[in-house]
Amino acid sequence: MHVHDLLQLNPLDLTLLWGEGPALARDISGVTATDHEDPAPCPRPDELVLSGLEWWTPDDGRRKADRFVSALHSAGAAALLAAEETHGKVPDDLVESCRAHGIALVAVPAHTTFRTVTEAVNQRRRGDPGGRATGPDGLSESGGGIPQAAGCPAADALVALASAGPAEGAALDAALRACGLPTSGPYRVVVATTVGEESGQAVSALADALRRSPGEPLVAGRLPDGEAVALVPADPDAERRLSPGDLWPTLYAHRAQTPLHAGISGPVRAPEDLNSALQQARYALKAARAQAPDRARVTAVEDLSTLGALLAGVPAEVRTAFSSRVLGPLSRGGGSHRMLLGTLEVFLTHHGSWARTAAALQLHVNSVHYRIQRIESLTGRDLSRLEHKLDLQAALLCR
Repeated sequence: MHVHDLLQLNPLDLTLLWGEGPALARDISGVTATDHEDPAPCPRPDELVLSGLEWWTPDDGRRKADRFVSALHSAGAAALLAAEETHGKVPDDLVESCRAHGIALVAVPAHTTFRTVTEAVNQRRRGDPGGRATGPDGLSESGGGIPQAAGCPAADALVALASAGPAEGAALDAALRACGLPTSGPYRVVVATTVGEESGQAVSALADALRRSPGEPLVAGRLPDGEAVALVPADPDAERRLSPGDLWPTLYAHRAQTPLHAGISGPVRAPEDLNSALQQARYALKAARAQAPDRARVTAVEDLSTLGALLAGVPAEVRTAFSSRVLGPLSRGGGSHRMLLGTLEVFLTHHGSWARTAAALQLHVNSVHYRIQRIESLTGRDLSRLEHKLDLQAALLCR
């Protein structure tokens, strides 16, 4: 697909503001979005750049427009698609800058969302026999950008907004639009780190996996601590669509050289709930790390359906302190205490049955009674009470 083909996508109502000759004949390798005044980290060669122009004000004049367009030119961007909604029209200063730098400029009307543009472009590219060869996900086989995705400053800004706590609705809507995402849910959040805590490749590895999910747009950014975060609109008719069963085979197949720990939130309905979804995903990520510290693993919040799975997301220091406090001398004693600890595990495994515990340990029932009495004395728990059994079970799981 070429830049001039954009104008043939009738439902988009795009308007060419400047472009001629070679600028309109450029191949399109992908789509990205940004609303930062320095777009330099974002576009890859031959990508379309979508911008809501929130970085520009009438007081900025030509100077800021020149810096923005110059950065696009240096990165080899194919064209700039600018939203009319923010300022009522695309500023003349931006038109002149694009003319000076030879970057085609296309106006996007207020009734056309960036998501619609992205989906239309990727659909056209997948079915365009004259364009650059693409894989099943709509990417150029030589690389290119993340399909149906925004990255870099716009993505990082949206992730930061979601991580800062409940945000004002208009700010979130603007950030979502800048990233080409819908302004209504449901959404899921995915948080990931590379195994071994080397975070440098986490964002690209996560985006590389998620972009092969069937048909969903996404945005991938990074938190200050290095965790990669992806926001993905969920299918309201199939809310488990983005699940470990969907995601993990793709990670193994395509990014085996960059194994990840990942956590997936449950679906949330409104942008204001993205912070809650982020916290869910981070907790699920902690559980994934605890369950498989040295190998790749993904855990969805829906998978935390057992006490052991839930406790796996608790920080290791907290688990250790809890276990030590509840088990008391059993957690740090000698041989006799280890023997009592083993008896407790068998007793709880057999649901408090004296007979089955005795049979499993090859002891007389009276011996089991004696050991349980010692355990109760050392821990201060009464094993005839459900809540005390749960305390001790949790402590065992936290070791």
